[in-house]
Amino acid sequence: MRYLAVAALAMLFASTASSQGRFGIKAGIVLNYINTRGSGGDIYSDLSIGHTFGASYTMPTSNNFAVQPEFNFVSLKSDEAIGNSTAKFGYVQIPVLLKGITNKQAFSVYIGPQLSFLTDASRKASGGAKTDITKQVTETLFDGVMGIEYITPIKISINARYTHSFSNVFKSEFEGFKSRHQYATVTLGYQFGKRKPVAP
Repeated sequence: MRYLAVAALAMLFASTASSQGRFGIKAGIVLNYINTRGSGGDIYSDLSIGHTFGASYTMPTSNNFAVQPEFNFVSLKSDEAIGNSTAKFGYVQIPVLLKGITNKQAFSVYIGPQLSFLTDASRKASGGAKTDITKQVTETLFDGVMGIEYITPIKISINARYTHSFSNVFKSEFEGFKSRHQYATVTLGYQFGKRKPVAP
């Protein structure tokens, strides 16, 4: 499934390369939390800091709306409240965002779905060795994304978003167990090219 999603995104980028859109790159930090339910208590009770980087292509559909597919990588870390260990996760993410843009084209708000594909997962106990837990973690997640963006006159982008996963982080360990990634992301980036008004 991940290869089909990547191929579809590549075709989308290629088919719009001559449009009025523009590419962007970004990197930043992630404040992550795993919400667990049905486990008899919070397994992951603390916020943890991760990082992310990626690229986007903004395709205007009108002067005030655009579609923005992205290709990102995110590294998430979560400290266990029980067991004194730390779990780390790596994902390749493909969001497709619908953006509402102000008339001056500086501010925008956006929302959209996202697929996250697991690249690696590990757990390390305090003072112990790192253990691969990839087989215990769900390989493909379906997420929802919403956020805001500001682009400065010198094309620097400032982006803040919230991501909520609708899929279990861990494969079902027992009946009723739920685990969801929830995280806020703040990034700085750069937009290549100049966004031109869309002809009516």
